[in-house]
Amino acid sequence: MKLEFLDYLIISLFISSLLAVRFFIKSGSENNCDSYFLAGRKLTLPFFTASLVSTWYGNILGVGEIAFSYGLVNWLSQGLFWYVIYLFFAFFLAPKINSSKLLSIPDQIEKHYGRKSALAAALVNTLLQTPASYILSLGLIFGMIFGIDTQLATVICACIPLVYTMKGAYKALVYADFIQFCFMFLGLACLLPFAILKYGAWDFLAAQVPADHLHITGNWDWQQLLAWFLIACWTFVSPSFYQVTYSAQDAKTAKNGILLAVVFWVIFDLMVTFSGIYACAVMPNADPKLSLALFAGQTLPVVFRGVFFAGLIATVLSTLDSLVFSSAMSLSYDFFGRAFNLSADKIIKLNRVFLVVVVIIGLLIALCFTSLFKIIYLRGSLAIASLLIPLLSIFFLEKKPHPNKIFISIIVSFLVTLTWFLAQDQGLVGYQKIEPVFLGLLSSALLNFWPTGVKLESPKQLL
Repeated sequence: MKLEFLDYLIISLFISSLLAVRFFIKSGSENNCDSYFLAGRKLTLPFFTASLVSTWYGNILGVGEIAFSYGLVNWLSQGLFWYVIYLFFAFFLAPKINSSKLLSIPDQIEKHYGRKSALAAALVNTLLQTPASYILSLGLIFGMIFGIDTQLATVICACIPLVYTMKGAYKALVYADFIQFCFMFLGLACLLPFAILKYGAWDFLAAQVPADHLHITGNWDWQQLLAWFLIACWTFVSPSFYQVTYSAQDAKTAKNGILLAVVFWVIFDLMVTFSGIYACAVMPNADPKLSLALFAGQTLPVVFRGVFFAGLIATVLSTLDSLVFSSAMSLSYDFFGRAFNLSADKIIKLNRVFLVVVVIIGLLIALCFTSLFKIIYLRGSLAIASLLIPLLSIFFLEKKPHPNKIFISIIVSFLVTLTWFLAQDQGLVGYQKIEPVFLGLLSSALLNFWPTGVKLESPKQLL
């Protein structure tokens, strides 16, 4: 990747603006979890929307990989399916979540299903919130930009979010997200106009890419499409989505902020999808994971190239820092704080320790990963299978499942999904077409909606 001095200057100014957040934004009270984890529940509409949009769109290399490899179906599977879920969340869940004045998903589960289930959910959340794929993505980008070994770049990138989350807490993340929101849109907005001017519009794409790339369903079968629709339900179980919703100053801000965010996501998804298709048309033999970056490096002139790569870094980093923070929160507040009844000041001190632990574990996992596409799919499948039914039952079922059923279902459905995914990946099962998320959801449904006439005294009876 050949960049000029002005490109590096723009990228450096962007990174410097994020690091400056560390020195100017204070975390608030060190003895108050609302202040530390939720920025005092004071997010106004602009900051709420910018934080949600940037936090929820970090896997741009993975989405670019799908657009490069499969075409327009990327907008369907990574866009339209999700908008439906966002709208449902905005109208039916956001007001209830914000008004509850709780802090996390395990708080919701403990309130309705007890501490055991909340602790199980906390451990699942910790695994689901691992920042490994985003550490890897950022390492790949930095390796390309600065011409250094990918593994070294990955190690360096893992440390960046610690600089402004270690002291500034969630409030620092919100201000950083606002900066990243601006850069991510500026960066992607640069690419398509230059691509159209340089290569041509629809006729060029139609002549260069496989015909399936320009069909909305691509070459995917109904099971793949249904699986991705279910994975879009990840929104219902995402700790990051809940955290932003809890942080809004009121229920109206939470609802309107999500609706406004959908508008920005539609625009951004279309830019990423068509950029990925252009990359396939121009350089069909490129590494799909790096296709967007390689295409931008070949297409954009100096300065615009710098803005694009600053935006690419912003898109990944905005999710990476949030996942590091929320994963540490899952351990410090949701698990250890709940298990040992720790005070707020001890939880906050413990959270800073876990920030480092989460980064180290994520880094180790990142160095072993290869496909970003698989990571998106596996994390989404595990999240939906283990937590979707327990959480939706809280908000929509008058007669809720027995707490023992919830506890067992969280663990069993997670293990069923993971086991089936690994067996398929290694070619150990013959039914390759059965998606893991289907079996996970089936096991969760069976365990939670056991015949009502059967009285449960302990989890052993259910097993």
